[in-house]
Amino acid sequence: MVKLANPMYTTWILEAIKKVKKQKQRPSEERICNAVSMSHGLDRKTVLEQLELSVKDGTILKVSNKGLNSYKDPENPGRLAFPKPCLGRLDWNKLIKRSLEGLHEPGGSTLKSVERFLKCQGDVAAYLSGSGSMGPGLFHQQLRVALKRACAHGRVAKNGLLFRLISRSSQSDGTGTVVLDSLPPVRLLPHEKDKPVAEPIPICSFCLGTKESNRDKKPEELISCADCGNSGHPSCLKFSPELTVRVKALWWQCIECKTCSNCQDQGKNAENMLFCDSCDRGFHMECCDPPLMRMPKGMWICQMCQPRKKGRKLLHEKAAQIKRRYNAPLGRPKNRLKANF
Repeated sequence: MVKLANPMYTTWILEAIKKVKKQKQRPSEERICNAVSMSHGLDRKTVLEQLELSVKDGTILKVSNKGLNSYKDPENPGRLAFPKPCLGRLDWNKLIKRSLEGLHEPGGSTLKSVERFLKCQGDVAAYLSGSGSMGPGLFHQQLRVALKRACAHGRVAKNGLLFRLISRSSQSDGTGTVVLDSLPPVRLLPHEKDKPVAEPIPICSFCLGTKESNRDKKPEELISCADCGNSGHPSCLKFSPELTVRVKALWWQCIECKTCSNCQDQGKNAENMLFCDSCDRGFHMECCDPPLMRMPKGMWICQMCQPRKKGRKLLHEKAAQIKRRYNAPLGRPKNRLKANF
């Protein structure tokens, strides 16, 4: 007779895994045993036995890296190498970026190519099979609208029937584009200091090349996500050389792990997250300073990277801003009474 895990013990172990991850630590056997013992008084031998049984029946996921074992909740695996199926709603910004980077066609990709690429992705296929309301026709329509919106927001360029990602260039053409070299040096935020960094994966997630050989068969250093370890060549990520230098100095997150650098949340209003063209950090529109009401077009620099205005200049700007606010008319102007003599 096959012995199965006790559902109650499995629940306790999953709670322990969640608790350990909240403490920004790796859910190892030792930490899981300590957490379950402190919360429920279960002895170490029983915890390890139930943990192994839970792994066998698939209710807990076991991940090994360089001889170290970690345990994850299959329903919420966190930042694994492949994006998990999302049955809530699709994040079109991430899907469009992933497809155009994955196709990597020099002149751009057609709507049909993007749609075919996405339908072959595991998370999209799972979403389409699990969502009865999202048929092929509706998926095509929503993708077309999402591409149109991405073009309007300056993320994607359209040339005839071809779509391509707008490269994060730092060249100034006199149209208001900011030269990255003119900005202050990037610095770690308080919550990023002393934060653990994941073991880098020495393979590019886009072209499957290494630092010795990128998509063009040339040597190129990899940039690795501090959260999950996934790596990518700057050329595959569409990073300019200046942006690459700035990103390497930061606690960088890939597109799948990206959280808002202000509220440190990922799921809240994911579609309204902006990516700074100076440091690649993410910010919700409402978390910007000042909050943004609509997506900016073209290049956008976050409040962390913008040059700080000092002294009298800042004081004059704030005073003018307050003056404009109080001088603005409230509602409809009142009709002036004309005296009749």
